[in-house]
Amino acid sequence: MIAERKYKRLTPELRAAAVQTVAKVATEVSSRWRAIELVAETLEVHPNTLRNWVVAAGRDAAPVTTEEAERRAREHKVQLAAATELIATLTAGMGPHTGRRA
Repeated sequence: MIAERKYKRLTPELRAAAVQTVAKVATEVSSRWRAIELVAETLEVHPNTLRNWVVAAGRDAAPVTTEEAERRAREHKVQLAAATELIATLTAGMGPHTGRRA
């Protein structure tokens, strides 16, 4: 037996507006989760329900273009090189006396 939808009164338009509101409020509060909590409280829905709507809206967003994928790959490569260099620098700076002090 399929469970009855708990939030039948909320139309798809209202759900979309709630997701947009979360995106807007998230820039004004400490985190996206806090924004979800605030909007969920206003709509009287469970925060996890609203989080599911936000995640689903992100999946339904426009697909990533080839140019965007290439840009992300380049950025990732640069970040990886910087992290590798930082690790090498920190490791070299530790020297031979990295044991615990007495």
